[in-house]
Amino acid sequence: MRFRNIDVVVFDAMGVTFVEGDDVSNLLIPFVARECGCTNGDAIRQLYLPASLGHISSREFWARIRCTYPASEREYLDTQLTLDPDFVAVAERLKKRYVLAMLSNDVSEWSAYLRRRFALDRLFSSVVISGDHGFRKPDRRLYHVLLRSLSVAPHQCVFVDDQPRNLETAAQLGMHTVCRLRNDRNPPTYERAIESLSDLLTLL
Repeated sequence: MRFRNIDVVVFDAMGVTFVEGDDVSNLLIPFVARECGCTNGDAIRQLYLPASLGHISSREFWARIRCTYPASEREYLDTQLTLDPDFVAVAERLKKRYVLAMLSNDVSEWSAYLRRRFALDRLFSSVVISGDHGFRKPDRRLYHVLLRSLSVAPHQCVFVDDQPRNLETAAQLGMHTVCRLRNDRNPPTYERAIESLSDLLTLL
């Protein structure tokens, strides 16, 4: 069944636009251990959180884990993050009928670099990143930033994410929700589920 009366399609970044959903556990921590010798995963997570809230810069993040900046950052972003193979083609088709936006938890500088590297900004009318605003999903304040930036009501939006907690907040606000399933997870809160981004084309 198709969604109706939708004006905006909102994409998460990690796990939707990019393949890996848990980039900190599965990409960042192994990279830092291998390249910089820091094997304390909890310490890396504790530094990533304030970086993803904009409380410390990306330069300070890498300095605190004793990695070389900007070389380590550039290598990490260039070699570890993989764009979903269907994303660009799907987004280009959807953009002909809908406004597209991104709502993501990420370090501001990393998100900006990746969007430039993959030429993604041309696809989005609004990009709301936790590191620019000091809130992380599922904090509803970040969703309100997005809605205000587009001057739309929640019911006009479809939000695509791979994390149940993020979809739950979106649903509570009145947004339509699509779960990007990965690794056979079965989240409890969503209207629709897709196994490929190309499946969005049958819903919209």
